[in-house]
Amino acid sequence: MKEYDLIVIGGGTAGTNLINPLTARGWKAALVESAHLGGTCINVGCIPSKTLISSGRVMQTVRDAAKVGVIAEPPRADWPAMVRRKDELVGKIRGRHYKNVDRNENITLYEGQASFTGPNSIEVNGASLAAEKIVITTGSRSAIPPVPGLEQSGYLTSTSVMAMEELPVSMLILGGGIIALEFSQLFNRLGVEVTILQRGDRLAPNLDPEISAEIKTILEQEGVRVVVDTNISAVERTAGHVKATDESTKGPVQYSAEEILVATGRKPNSDWLNLEKAGIATDQRGFITVDSSYKTSTEAVWAIGDIIGGMMFTHKAWHDAVLLSRHLGAGEKIDPVDRFIPFAIFTEPEIAGVGLDEEAAKKAGYEVNVHQYPFRFQGRARAMEKYAGFIKMIVEKKDGKILGAYIIGPEAGELIHELITAMNFGATAADIQNIIHVHPTLSEAIINTAGAG
Repeated sequence: MKEYDLIVIGGGTAGTNLINPLTARGWKAALVESAHLGGTCINVGCIPSKTLISSGRVMQTVRDAAKVGVIAEPPRADWPAMVRRKDELVGKIRGRHYKNVDRNENITLYEGQASFTGPNSIEVNGASLAAEKIVITTGSRSAIPPVPGLEQSGYLTSTSVMAMEELPVSMLILGGGIIALEFSQLFNRLGVEVTILQRGDRLAPNLDPEISAEIKTILEQEGVRVVVDTNISAVERTAGHVKATDESTKGPVQYSAEEILVATGRKPNSDWLNLEKAGIATDQRGFITVDSSYKTSTEAVWAIGDIIGGMMFTHKAWHDAVLLSRHLGAGEKIDPVDRFIPFAIFTEPEIAGVGLDEEAAKKAGYEVNVHQYPFRFQGRARAMEKYAGFIKMIVEKKDGKILGAYIIGPEAGELIHELITAMNFGATAADIQNIIHVHPTLSEAIINTAGAG
């Protein structure tokens, strides 16, 4: 049995950002990865999807060129070229991860599936490894609902949809969350006839209701068909098409397309690890349960990233790793409960947010003012022909402190960072108004929102 100071199971964002600072302290570590270094984000998530989304945005910009006085030929999608570009970029970033690990003399990489053999030991491809400390960072994968006929009919996931050899004529999307929003707009812009089948009564139910309604309107205006309150009871494939039967109050109704994309959430990659051998507890959905320092029910094992549930974002996994590396390496006391975890959805317009929305703030006992300002009044947005969307700030009535901020509009994923910073330093709406912003910029909309209460 080979012994190490640390074993990290999972070579994605959480795993690599944890192992590097600890091995810099001289720790000897084993890094176990069952697929490719870089994890979901680099290989099959954030980077490849946003690369393709960028192609879709360019196509839409060309279509809209006449609005700004530019005459252009109608664009056509070269899907194989888009996929090649995506694969080349992913390959370069992934390769850099392998080089970094190879250069680190304190890391030994094991490529294969890890399986616990005890509270301090695992097995990988027949090799037995042990360590004083083990950290699980194995992430998540697409969750497939138990719809009769779905498995037999064949389906696409957020991973396989980006590897299609050619674009289908039409596509059904099961689900209405982030993946459904981003991919529905992408493929619609590439010329695919897209229908979203959402079980709930609105798209992205975790979003502010006004933002949810706004993005639905925008998608429908672009040509995406959105059906809510569905109950998909069966799926079958016949004559080259997939048919989904909806038995909701509108039903039974059948929706048909060449392909079906399942975007109904994520499940943890915990079922492959033989956790019971180490006495590691999970919740009913398989997410590993941890305390405020990310320690599992087993004394020498910690877990971070998607595997522990909650908000499953790459930047959250990165910050988990930062905190845990400080705790393990320097004994720093950590508690991730009260940190601000922002999000962004890369539709066009983008959607981003941080902190409490209006309903959550009121449930938490705050008296609030809601400050809201539309981009259609903002000079730079008007110059860009980007009229849709707004900024909403949730402000504590008592002292003006910003409790939450939500944006749907141009460059929302960038604009939100000013508000993340403000909230981290306890800024008020009045503080925002006193900061001079460059004119004309989109960021000026933040000042206007702060003063709109």
